[in-house]
Amino acid sequence: MELRKKLGAAAILAAASMATAAGCGGRDNDPDPVPDAGCTGVCSTDAGTDAGPVVDAGTDAGPVVDAGTTGQIAAARKLSFGSKATLRNVVVTGVHYEKLSDLGNSSWRSYFWVTDPAAPKEGLFIHKFYTDTPDTYHPQPGDTVDIEGYFGTEPNYEPFSGRRHHLANQRTPAVPLAITPKTTDAGVAGQPPANEVTVEQLEASLGLGQNSAAFLGTRVHLAGPLTLTNPKPEAFKRLDSSGTEPIYYGFEVGNGILVYQDKTRDRNLSDGGVEVRCDFQKAALEGKTVTFPNGLSGVWDTYTFAPCTDGGTDITGCGSNSPDSGVPGTTKPYTYTIIPQDCADLPGEVTPAPVP
Repeated sequence: MELRKKLGAAAILAAASMATAAGCGGRDNDPDPVPDAGCTGVCSTDAGTDAGPVVDAGTDAGPVVDAGTTGQIAAARKLSFGSKATLRNVVVTGVHYEKLSDLGNSSWRSYFWVTDPAAPKEGLFIHKFYTDTPDTYHPQPGDTVDIEGYFGTEPNYEPFSGRRHHLANQRTPAVPLAITPKTTDAGVAGQPPANEVTVEQLEASLGLGQNSAAFLGTRVHLAGPLTLTNPKPEAFKRLDSSGTEPIYYGFEVGNGILVYQDKTRDRNLSDGGVEVRCDFQKAALEGKTVTFPNGLSGVWDTYTFAPCTDGGTDITGCGSNSPDSGVPGTTKPYTYTIIPQDCADLPGEVTPAPVP
């Protein structure tokens, strides 16, 4: 999402460039992740208690992952923050956010996931800024690419994706993320099949750090039948000082598995209309029963929340989000959630509430 809507175009470019720097955050080896060093726009060289030194990213930036081998993404997740990594023949499996530059130069800013077909249970988030190369590359699910970048985390102040492991460019000295598109016409059929998982398997990952949690950054299919058990989980609560009825960014299924619904909820339009999607949270809040007989799909990755420092409700445009992001109702800096990419990922059924 656009980090700072209130800044001018030049300021947005400068601020976001700082935000993409490798070295943000800290390692998370502990079974119950603890808060890390993080960054608030200018990344700290303190990469947590066990990250090791941040590597100066010149030509000798440290270990380079030999991507052509099974396990390249798992190896990248174990690097010290700031280390250079190269991933080869990975496939785009989902797009978190994208935006064409307002400067009229056909440059794209894109946040997306890739998976290694040779190790389909391993995936990673990619943070491409407008000036990363090629600047005009617009990732599509099914693309096969090589990527060379620097390992780190999304800035802690990102409201929903903060602290998430990623490859990105390097700020000092400036080195762009380099993407080499190899196949760009495969479409979704070119993606590795979603990993078949159970509630129990995902539950087993909830207390693990990002360098060891299973299926992280990959598309999963959570086996059904499933029931929407909680339309207002505390972990998804929007924290603000408005005094209005709280907003929740998703729902729970099964035994506490979170489903983030940004791409599937109904959306209010600027003309006063509503784009109707597949808002199962809304149906559940109306007293209806929601089930997913054949399960549901999406990308399994981190979730955290960073409120506006002024207590406002414009979480993605307030201009200043807290660097102390975390999971509402807990002391954890992040948790994991399924992120459906469209309504095809959520084949749900709604049963009306009983008539009194």
